[in-house]
Amino acid sequence: MRRTLTPKTNLETLRKDAKRWLKAIRADDPAAIARLRDAGAKPSGDPGLRDVHQALAFEYGCENWAALKTAIADLALDRQTYAERLDQLLGQWWSGDPAPARRILARYPAIARDSLFTAAACGDVADVERRLTRDPASAVATGGPMDWPALAYVVYGRLDATNAVTIARLLLAAGADTSFSHNDGWDNAFTLVTGAIGLGEGAKPSHPQATELVDLLVAAGASPFDTQALYNISIVGQDVYWYDLLWRHCEAQGVTDRWRDAVSYRIGGNQPLNPLDYLLGNAVGQNHLARAEWLLARGANPDTPHAYTGQPVHALAQLSGFVDMAALLERHDATPVVLSGAQAFRAACLRGDEERARALLAADPHLVANSALLLAAAEFGNAPAIALLLSLGADAGGCDHEGISPLHRAVQSGSLEAANLLIAAGAEIDRRERKWNGTPLSWAVVLGRPRMADLLAPLSRDMWPLVHLGLTERLDAVLAAEPELANRTRAQDDTPTPLFYLPDDEDKAVDVARILLRHGADPRLRNKSGRTAIEAARRRDLDEAAEVMENWRHDG
Repeated sequence: MRRTLTPKTNLETLRKDAKRWLKAIRADDPAAIARLRDAGAKPSGDPGLRDVHQALAFEYGCENWAALKTAIADLALDRQTYAERLDQLLGQWWSGDPAPARRILARYPAIARDSLFTAAACGDVADVERRLTRDPASAVATGGPMDWPALAYVVYGRLDATNAVTIARLLLAAGADTSFSHNDGWDNAFTLVTGAIGLGEGAKPSHPQATELVDLLVAAGASPFDTQALYNISIVGQDVYWYDLLWRHCEAQGVTDRWRDAVSYRIGGNQPLNPLDYLLGNAVGQNHLARAEWLLARGANPDTPHAYTGQPVHALAQLSGFVDMAALLERHDATPVVLSGAQAFRAACLRGDEERARALLAADPHLVANSALLLAAAEFGNAPAIALLLSLGADAGGCDHEGISPLHRAVQSGSLEAANLLIAAGAEIDRRERKWNGTPLSWAVVLGRPRMADLLAPLSRDMWPLVHLGLTERLDAVLAAEPELANRTRAQDDTPTPLFYLPDDEDKAVDVARILLRHGADPRLRNKSGRTAIEAARRRDLDEAAEVMENWRHDG
């Protein structure tokens, strides 16, 4: 039986329909069984909820349940008001994710012609030309959810990868102002150039035509020296492309002196540094050699202090174990910073100078007790330094003031060699830090370190990441020894027991739910929002796992 989706089609109603259908199939209802066959699904010998979902999707002309949910989500847009769709189309500048706006545009292409703002953002050249011909002054008018001019919606919307430059040129020819600036709430000026380049906090994507837009905007009067853009560039990636582009534009206008002006053009930090020196500090701290060399070649001071720590960058390079960076600074005539005591010991360890490290330790045996040394080596993924420090007596379990251990930092760095060294030295596998209450394995999951998770999971007893990763054999082994862990609670979030943290994959979720239930997990426990694990699973579209939990008494 073919069915048609309408704006009133509700996913929850379809879920209930599927459950009723499955119940009828299991009761050997001939009509329900025939319906499953006629839908074209290929169920298993014992049809489950997934089979019914597939058949239901076929009835609605969708290739699978996921496609059906997407189609329903698209139809849900029809329940929004026109004004809500407009706001969503033009108001996503800060997220840097144009996908929701593109969904609206794909479903309602006519919305692009609502105003000059939408036409400009969506790449409708003909409508932009028509509106500017009728009212050239509209190029400088503001409106939309941000109360911005059309040109700002072009560069920050990032919706159009084809016509953005053409439309920007039309707007500029009609008088659009290149001096636009948006205050982000922290007194940072987000300009048109800033918007085109993107990057910065959250690593927002650059506009698809970013280079051409920057060239056009600068030619039309936008400043090529943009402190917010420079900051954004400095914390994402490590190439010099954007620095070089902006510098060349500054050079063409004879304003490269702004890069050296610590009074009028400071970028940030606690030190009164000029932009070149500020950016050099960021490059040294992140061991970005290409950027450091580029900045030094243009006059950055190799003896500058770091903007946030106040340390000379040469000292920072040494204390971080960045040997090549320290050498680069010295080639550019940095005055070598001579370290002593604890700092000299740290630098020797991080650069792998065992002879110097042992000599300093002989003079002061307490030096190796500083937990910051092993933490720093682990954060940089510096396995040779970790091996040296451990051989000198460093404690693999030493933590910082937030309880973060060297193994946490090794996970963060992604260095398997560093992690293996710490584990072999007795690092606590499931140590929880106090800031996020995470173990090294949970850090591996959150930070997207699958190889690190593979290393830690066979050793860990942390139920939440083991559950979320769907590691059934490990879960079974851990719960066989400690069944009480099936109902271990953590009250600080909405996943208070492991049942709330099932894998996203439906098959894995079902398998994990069964293991937890078999070892005594209680699906009736509620989170701080008042939902049970069953309800939480349904909200994540894990319907079959929810069904397993609903029938847990019977299954047990």
